[in-house]
Order: sequence, then structure tokens, then C-alpha cells
Amino acid sequence: QAAERAERLWEQLGPALARKPGPGKTIPILIVCALALAAVAFGTGIFAPSGTFFADYKTGVGEIRTVTLRDGSQVDLDSDTSFDVDVGHRTITLYAGQIHVSVKPDPERAFVVMAGEGSVRALGTAFEVRRDRGSTAVAVTEHAVRVTHAHEGATASVDLGVGDGVSFSRAGLGQPHKVDVASLTAWRRGELVFDGTPLGEVVAEMDRYRYGKTLILDDDIRRLRVTGNFEIADTKAFAQSIQLALPVKLIEMPGLTLIRRDQARALPLR
Repeated sequence: QAAERAERLWEQLGPALARKPGPGKTIPILIVCALALAAVAFGTGIFAPSGTFFADYKTGVGEIRTVTLRDGSQVDLDSDTSFDVDVGHRTITLYAGQIHVSVKPDPERAFVVMAGEGSVRALGTAFEVRRDRGSTAVAVTEHAVRVTHAHEGATASVDLGVGDGVSFSRAGLGQPHKVDVASLTAWRRGELVFDGTPLGEVVAEMDRYRYGKTLILDDDIRRLRVTGNFEIADTKAFAQSIQLALPVKLIEMPGLTLIRRDQARALPLR
């Protein structure tokens, strides 16, 4: 779709580019092309949600930091996270990534996080919100929150207490469930914790903290279970651990890591 938009834009620019410049003037065609393609990419959110480019707060890949808002509330930002803040209304708009919010109580003004099709209203609390691949997940670490989902005129809401979580997307609001708060918030300590998690999910999570892409070449090994604690800053140690613990081999190239089955070792029994 983006390519088609770029093509239409190029066709519209055609007559202008064909015009001969006046004396002493040149048309920087490459610059025009670059700006046209950049405009299409920006408007369609190919590389990231468009709001992330000028967000009030943003972290890079692998960066984790803490900010204190003007009202005294504290926000921890995970890797590749961006959000805007409306200080007057105590509202955060989360565009991408994951945040943990420790809300400063204010009986006069509620604290709200907007994310996709839903919102999370703090009821004097601390909680986590993650927005990723069109879905938003909420987990409560202190007190309670109210999660509201609105789409096409229909509204649904649910109250969550400590240790509760819920997800929502364009399809609707999911069912509340219990979550492992310590594991979910381990990223704030620079760690990731997995307990019997499929390798495919583990690799996708680790890729959030590093540049480049990891591809698994065999569906059988994608389902292998991983249990352990890994340091976010030490992705090489993660790669070494995976090769020691599982019958797999890693092939590392600039910007790309391939994981394939180690034929010399048998897969574990299911």
C-alpha cells in the first residue's frame, strides 16, 4: 500500500520534474524523491507509529530509563518506547513500547494512560502498560486500575487489583487473569525472566533490546521451552546459553542471526 501511494505521488510529481529549470537553477531530483518516500513512510507508520517521531519522551533500542513527570508521578520506560504527556489533564498517550507508572496521588485529578483503543485509569496505584503489534497489555503492581475499551460505539470496562492483568485490541477487551508481577517487571532491573516459554517467544522478546533480527529456521525448535534469567545488556551471553541448553546452533551475521537445529543433538521429548 505504501509503494502504491509512493507511485501515485511520483506520477503527480512527474510534470513538475519534467519542467526545465530556469537559468542558473537546478532541480534536486534525488532530494524530491527522498522527501516523497519519507512522507509516505511517515504518514502510514511503516517504521513506527507516526506519533513516536515527535513524542515528549522516547527511548532507543536497548535503552531503559526513568523520568519524573511534573505532577511527581514516576514513569519507567522500556526499550524503544515513546509517549506524550498532557500535564494539565494528567494523561499519557502511549504510542509504542512498555511503561511502568508509579502514580502520585491527586484527589482532584485522575491519572490516565491512553493506548490504542483503550485507556487505563489509576485508582491510586502503580501499574504497567505494554503496547506491541496492535495489542495492549495491562498489569497491576499496586492497588487498582480501571481499564476501559471503546470501539465503534461499544464500551466495556473492568477493574483490576494487584497481580491482575488484561489485554485489549481492536477486537475487544479480553478476560482478566492472574500475572507473575515479578517476572513481568524484571525488565526494570535489567533482566528478562522466562519460565517454560517457547523459544520463538523468547527470541522475539530479546530482539526488542538489540538491533537486528533473529530468524528461527525450524518450526520444531521454535516450540522448545526456555527457562532462565537473562541480562538485557548481555545478548551474547543469551546466545551462548541457548546453544548450551538447547539442540540448536546460532549463525551470527551483521544485523541478522539465524537459529537452526543442531543435527548432532536430539530434540527433547514432548
